[in-house]
Amino acid sequence: MFRPLRAWRLFVAGTMLAASTQLAAAQEYTWRIQSNLNAGDPGQVALEDGFANLVTEMSGGRMAFEIYPVGALYPVSDGLEAVGAGVTEMALLTGSYFVGKIGPIATLETGVPGSLRTPMERYNFFYRRGFIDLCREAFAPFGVYYLGPQFSSEWDIMSKKPITSREDFNGLKIRAYGIEAEMFQALGASPVFMGGGEIYTGLATGVIDAARWSSPAGLKNASFQEVAKYVVQPSFMPVPNNFFAVNQAAWDQLPDDLKAIMQEAAIRSSLEYIATAMDRDAAALEEMKAAGVEVSVIPQEEFEAMEGEARKFWQAYAEKDDLSKRGVEMLTQFLTDLGRMDKQD
Repeated sequence: MFRPLRAWRLFVAGTMLAASTQLAAAQEYTWRIQSNLNAGDPGQVALEDGFANLVTEMSGGRMAFEIYPVGALYPVSDGLEAVGAGVTEMALLTGSYFVGKIGPIATLETGVPGSLRTPMERYNFFYRRGFIDLCREAFAPFGVYYLGPQFSSEWDIMSKKPITSREDFNGLKIRAYGIEAEMFQALGASPVFMGGGEIYTGLATGVIDAARWSSPAGLKNASFQEVAKYVVQPSFMPVPNNFFAVNQAAWDQLPDDLKAIMQEAAIRSSLEYIATAMDRDAAALEEMKAAGVEVSVIPQEEFEAMEGEARKFWQAYAEKDDLSKRGVEMLTQFLTDLGRMDKQD
């Protein structure tokens, strides 16, 4: 009986050694993430619970995150370079902030007026139509791996005067930037750019008449209902998004199973953001209405005509560079398939 017992002991010892080796190979990672959102924002909650905590749970604790609020480690405008250089392994960024560095494809990544109207359309465009691959190609030269979009709720206009037609934009001083500013200017408005922290005072003092800023929950949290009494709908930006930027070198060091977990968590975070925002936005709008705010509605037919004019601006991106051209072609084809554009448009 000695030899079988000795063999069994050798087997157990070998099994334990193999298990020990596997545990050593199961390296643990702690990454830093800087957000571009404030504490309590639905997107911040989705980042913490729908992404970071989920990755930690699904990985069995092999991956954890230190989350820093907006601006804690570097200015949001420096986020692209900071992630690329490894100042943090990750960040939640807004693509359109980097148009000057990446080109118009960055605006298409964040979302453009006159295009997609629902979160599911946006999801299909990224994940089913392959737009996410184009985004990864665009950000790769900066040492950034584009993990995925974080879809948010609509961004609405809040105004001091009712807006129910195109004519109401004539002479309107509206806080906006980028392609939206171009669109509003074409409608007869006078776009004004100012930081988020300046909007309340701008509305209160008459420097601006309206602002395209956030969803109803964000508008209420900023107390805009105290200085403006109209929320304009439909939204010109119904499904914008931030995105998860990852340092490419850090991404390359991850094992495949952790990469897969992070990709799934990025999608989950979007769903959490949308679901949370829907509840909060509905409640916030009702509270603002109780405080005297009215919903100012642009008739659908007139709104669709304005959407058609907005398309001219982002379709012109096709003349800028190859990435933007491919992005415009993808979006145009998708809208054509949805029956929202004619092929000759």
